[in-house]
Amino acid sequence: MLKKLLSALLLLIAAIPCVTAQMQRGEKALGVKAGYISHNSSAVAGITFQYALSSHVRIAPEIGGAFRHDNEDALLIDLNVHTPFDVSEGRAALYPLAGVTFNSWGKHNVPTVDGGKATVHTSRFGANIGAGFDLRCSSTIKFNIEAKYSFIKSYSGVFITAGLSYVF
Repeated sequence: MLKKLLSALLLLIAAIPCVTAQMQRGEKALGVKAGYISHNSSAVAGITFQYALSSHVRIAPEIGGAFRHDNEDALLIDLNVHTPFDVSEGRAALYPLAGVTFNSWGKHNVPTVDGGKATVHTSRFGANIGAGFDLRCSSTIKFNIEAKYSFIKSYSGVFITAGLSYVF
């Protein structure tokens, strides 16, 4: 499965010079996103920012949180690189993504030696890989759907999100 995903991502990246990108150098977008995280089977939400370094490459830092479920929640910080390519004359784009992530997972109600309960935090770095789809609703608003897998020791999982961004 992972080999197929990596092969598909490499094919998409190889095709980028053959197509026209929908973004222009210096374009920025600020937005919100929400969705599902598989590690603790809960909701995830966050704030995203995108900056186009060129017509084919943009950086996309984001910060968010995984909501508590089964006594686990998390702070999530990502820095991904997108390589979008146009699929509909500037209105829609597909993009593969790759990047790094930092997660701080909290486990709540962990029994202590004295009979009490505590919260234990585990912070780890990892890597992201995935793909997304942008749809321009207007010149300043875009809708986004994204799926990625985060590789983190003991905390790996799938993220599926949808978002809305203001483009400026």
